[in-house]
Amino acid sequence: MSFTQEVLSPVLQSRRLLCQPIKDFHQQTLITINKKPLEKWSISLGDGLLFDYSGLQAIKQIIQTYHGSAKQLYFKLQLSEQAIRDYYSHSHYLGRDGLITLPIVASITIDPSEKELEIVAVDAFSDTLLITLEELSTPTHSPLSLAPPDINSTPLALLMPYSADHDFLFANQIAIFANLKRHLKSSPFSWIKALFLHRKISLKKRISLAWKQIHPSADIHPTAVIEGSIIGAGCRIGAYSVVRYSILGENIQLYDGAKVEFSVVDKNSSLMHDLVLYRCLVEEEVFLIHGPYQFSFFQRESAAFATIMMDYRPDNKPIRISTAKGVRDYQGRFLGALLEEQAKVFAGTLTAPGITIPKGRQITCSIENITTAKTLLK
Repeated sequence: MSFTQEVLSPVLQSRRLLCQPIKDFHQQTLITINKKPLEKWSISLGDGLLFDYSGLQAIKQIIQTYHGSAKQLYFKLQLSEQAIRDYYSHSHYLGRDGLITLPIVASITIDPSEKELEIVAVDAFSDTLLITLEELSTPTHSPLSLAPPDINSTPLALLMPYSADHDFLFANQIAIFANLKRHLKSSPFSWIKALFLHRKISLKKRISLAWKQIHPSADIHPTAVIEGSIIGAGCRIGAYSVVRYSILGENIQLYDGAKVEFSVVDKNSSLMHDLVLYRCLVEEEVFLIHGPYQFSFFQRESAAFATIMMDYRPDNKPIRISTAKGVRDYQGRFLGALLEEQAKVFAGTLTAPGITIPKGRQITCSIENITTAKTLLK
């Protein structure tokens, strides 16, 4: 069995996954999964599929347990209602049956000596398999006046066909937890350290918080809190900062009091004093000040200054987002802004949930609302 992705969509080539170019991330994943190939099957991955090792391992396992006679296999993804809602509800790969059609085809490899036995009518000998993934379910803690009790359910493996740029945000969210799970399996030190954490939480959660990977060249202030995270080379983490379940790339400037949770921040980006970043994707050379910024995607060289990025609709209607096939409804409860490359949003601006700020666009509040020296002299 060998996995291949012959071509990568141009859109995916320009983006990153866990601080790596997607092309490199995919290539490393394919090399790892193909170290132990199995006979008979070859698996072709579509050019728009985002995946990680755990996702491919799930495909591998379901093929290993397949006992049918089909020569070609197709795949659909079956997840909980909460996972579909928060990560896939906008996707045009989502069917009315609640299943996600994956652009993956597995074909049986015919031995040359058996070619005369090959049946031409392949369609008559195809089958569709359902893939289920382990999920991490955590309760939400919103006030009852804002939202009823609910859970967030995140798949612990990545298999996501691209539909919109928001998928890069969702894919990185999934990959953070899938990556952490893989690291914990090979980190007995985290298990030992967790035993000595005096916190009233489960042992499983203490283990995940105890794990961290910090580059020797990173400058971490003694009062900073790093839990379940990766800190890259040359990072500077200021006093009383918090980094939890996140990945920081190279040369990140995290100033005093800044807090980053469930987020990926790519190289050479700056997060200013007391900023709060929650469930966000930040690409290279991004500048963020004030905040908080939640459920948002900042593409390379973008910036946000004292902006209120709404991520919730109080009328409980679906959040409308732009996709490759037009505007679609996103059923998740929270979704912030997407700033394309070099887009900048300046102080006093209020943005709607799910909005996309186009590449290079600069957004300011109404000029008549800006106080200047001239207006003070009137």
